[in-house]
Amino acid sequence: MKGNRFLWLLSFSLGFLFIGNNSVYAQFEYQDFTYNKQSIKERKVVPYPVLIERDVLFSRRIYRVIDTREKMNMVMKWPRNPLYRIIYDAAIKGYGGAPIPAYQNDSLTSVITAEDIIKKGGSETTTQVNIDRNDPNSELVDTVIRNEFRPSDIKRYLLMEDWIFDKQTSQFFIRIIAIAPMFEMQAAGLTLPEMPLFWVKWSDLRPVLVNQEIFNRHNDAMRFSYDDFFEQRVFSSYIIQEPNVFDNRISDFEEFKADKFSALLESEKIKNKLFEWEHDLWEW
Repeated sequence: MKGNRFLWLLSFSLGFLFIGNNSVYAQFEYQDFTYNKQSIKERKVVPYPVLIERDVLFSRRIYRVIDTREKMNMVMKWPRNPLYRIIYDAAIKGYGGAPIPAYQNDSLTSVITAEDIIKKGGSETTTQVNIDRNDPNSELVDTVIRNEFRPSDIKRYLLMEDWIFDKQTSQFFIRIIAIAPMFEMQAAGLTLPEMPLFWVKWSDLRPVLVNQEIFNRHNDAMRFSYDDFFEQRVFSSYIIQEPNVFDNRISDFEEFKADKFSALLESEKIKNKLFEWEHDLWEW
């Protein structure tokens, strides 16, 4: 009985202390969870197994597009931690260090600076304004207005990956090589076809993604990282290019230029061809 009375007095005293002392109470506040969540923040990148050229029996370079407007990919636009902000900040500002290298194209050799990325993503419009803003009848002059690029305008991503069969381990697996956020350039008042804003190597981006949470539809306590999201292939996508003698995308061929549905069917045909190649390996 005395023990219960002591615990009641202790809890009452602590409650009074928290209410009367904001500095003490502030120590027990939390932003996202009722406990300190550190599992993802402390993760390290799991390196890929060593791959030797003589063990590669088959390899195919594939380009695919991930559209965040698709239902399965909408988690990539999670307002608390969207992918566009992670990639853009990694290339412009960096995360706790120097920005990761960004490249102009998929050759991954020509580096593009942060200033060039900002300039490339933005647009300029020319309009006429009065020399004297207080006098609407004053002379009009041409004025260039600079529109800053908004990373939130990024809706799709271009993924470059290799499909590889390792005969030493008898595994057919996918290695992501690089990723590029896509944007629509504005020039002379016109919207040009979508193109990559910049490319980043997957090996440079993984150390950032492994510590970045992505939304889990089923359990807040089991959120996983963006690295898990890509490595486990949880996203939805479609193929836009496979190796060919012209180095063309599917939509660049004459038979698919005016027929997007046929281009999509060709994309599925390429996907099925890769599946059948692996399946036929084990047929006996």
